[in-house]
Amino acid sequence: MKEVHIIGQGLAGTMLSMRLEEAGQAFKVIDQAHHSSSSRIAAGLANPVVLKRQKWVADAEQYLTEAPSFYRDWEHKLQSDFFHPVRLEHIFHNAGEINDWQANSEKPLLSNHLGAILNDEIPFIEQKHGRAQVEGIFWLDTVAFIEARKNDLLQKGLLVKEDYQNYQAPENAIQVFCNGHFLRISHPNMAHAFSPTKGEVMIIKAPNLPEDRMLHAGVFTLPLGNQTFKVGATYSHQDLSENTSQEGLDFLKQKLEVFYKGPYEVLEQKAGVRPNIKDRKPLLGRISESEYVFNGFGSRGVLMGPYLSKHFCEYLLEDKDLNPHWDLQRFIST
Repeated sequence: MKEVHIIGQGLAGTMLSMRLEEAGQAFKVIDQAHHSSSSRIAAGLANPVVLKRQKWVADAEQYLTEAPSFYRDWEHKLQSDFFHPVRLEHIFHNAGEINDWQANSEKPLLSNHLGAILNDEIPFIEQKHGRAQVEGIFWLDTVAFIEARKNDLLQKGLLVKEDYQNYQAPENAIQVFCNGHFLRISHPNMAHAFSPTKGEVMIIKAPNLPEDRMLHAGVFTLPLGNQTFKVGATYSHQDLSENTSQEGLDFLKQKLEVFYKGPYEVLEQKAGVRPNIKDRKPLLGRISESEYVFNGFGSRGVLMGPYLSKHFCEYLLEDKDLNPHWDLQRFIST
């Protein structure tokens, strides 16, 4: 097969590069020397449950078959540290949510993840209705993951540091666009498929937040070590710039202070744009004779990426069928 040029080294491009290397396929990655927009704000949490509605993420049972072993294998290959099993506790907003949790915990799939209801007190945490543990999940340090692979690609001479928006691929190359919401610019005919959202997070120092678990109640608190935490995230459909805002910061503070009653200091604020698709399904497939798309994972790229990258490579390299639910042709008029 022709050499594959991966356009963009965010989460999608990074995982695709790994799958192509595993398959022995010649490739290069085209990207600037910075982290992708959405990876800056990602919690990196691989959680198959939509906690707000206690619903199962579509196809998550397939995604979970690939994700943990994929990340562990590449952690070993790259001699890095980015895969972390994590304890997540959801704080209930009202008594009705508890009843829903108990009922949903008996359902197939959800029963493996909606765990025990907890009522013990945590200093500085307000939880009038208690909380519950989400089991069998992990988080990926997305920045460490992308950085480790970037250094690996550089050592192997496989990373071209160039603005992919101006990149001209050789005629004999196949391009796979992993450029997130920027696909709307490189391929305007696909712009209508996107419903991108800007997200903002803050990094705080909070001496009284528990460091042995994540908490979730409108926002998440992800322990980063040394009493620092990532807190997020916001969702905005209007402002799609990558600039932080006072409005976003105020929202994060307000949501955090609903349940955390201790002191904290804001160290940093970050923003990025998630490549959400209108129907909340990934965007895979062929867009022209020599151009393909591997994109549109939204906020669940860590969970979905390992399985989807394997599925896409089998389609690209072995001519296997692409799942029609994920095929970008659903957005192309006939």
